[in-house]
Amino acid sequence: MQVRFQRLLSVIAVLVAILVVTGCGPKQKESSQQGEVGAGYLTIIDDAGRRVVLANKPEKIAVLSTSYVELLYAVGGKAVGRPVSKSAKLSAEAAMLPEVGQVTNINLEKLVALQPDFVIGYLGIHERLIPILENSGIPVVLLKMKTYADVQAKITLFGDIAGTAQQAQQVSRKLSYNIKLVTDKLPNQPKKVLILHATARSVTVELKNSIAGNVLGILNLTNVAAASKPLEKEPDTTPYSMEKIVEADPDIILVTTMGELTDIEKRLKDDVESNPAWAGLRAVNNRQVFFLPSDLFQLNPGVDYDEAIAYLAKIVYPEVYGHVH
Repeated sequence: MQVRFQRLLSVIAVLVAILVVTGCGPKQKESSQQGEVGAGYLTIIDDAGRRVVLANKPEKIAVLSTSYVELLYAVGGKAVGRPVSKSAKLSAEAAMLPEVGQVTNINLEKLVALQPDFVIGYLGIHERLIPILENSGIPVVLLKMKTYADVQAKITLFGDIAGTAQQAQQVSRKLSYNIKLVTDKLPNQPKKVLILHATARSVTVELKNSIAGNVLGILNLTNVAAASKPLEKEPDTTPYSMEKIVEADPDIILVTTMGELTDIEKRLKDDVESNPAWAGLRAVNNRQVFFLPSDLFQLNPGVDYDEAIAYLAKIVYPEVYGHVH
């Protein structure tokens, strides 16, 4: 009986040892921005609320937004394809990538021909591609990136995807440091700012979650349209109203643009500058109307967000930061 009891204890000890070893084994990596665990290399809850599991580390990533291309390369990742870009700042390596069509008109044939094992799309643009790609066994995430907080979250996420978390942390710290160099010198001179967004078809006003609107917040500037009701289909903007602009009488007017400049200038003249009240605005009289560069304020600057902040700081406080060149 004693012998049998000792054998039973030995068996239990072995089982406990096995459980301890397996319990301490490698676990699946978890997307830092979301926090849901599943089987495989990485689980992501994307910005559309979709749960996407990567069984293995992706080796052939297709990126469908130029804003994400440089961010992926900055954290040490690589891509096999990207959309056409005329204005995005791309490294030499990223510029040589095969193109898969315009951001808003991806060529599925070209995309699938690259045989990607993972696709990064943009929320609000690439939803229609999901069924086709997933039916081909290609996982897809839809992401959005407007604010500085969005950028920091995507730096971490892309580091997880590429398996370069340490490099991603370095990129994140450097970006935070560069922005602090600007904000530490901010003068205590609050100013009111209006952000117009002009295309060939319309003029609207940007709110706090646009790129320029977010930069205003970081620089402690007042967006005169902050309390306005957003457009249903464009939640980062509100309708243009000269009456409200006159009432706010901003110190500075910023203009972001999308499209051909000649068409945009015509739209501004027809919708804005032709109104007699425009000439009476403080910002107009003081020549404080500025067009912002598209590569920093229309396309998300990503890891160059510090450049967007420094650029706007020079516009608003040239006596502190120097003039824009």
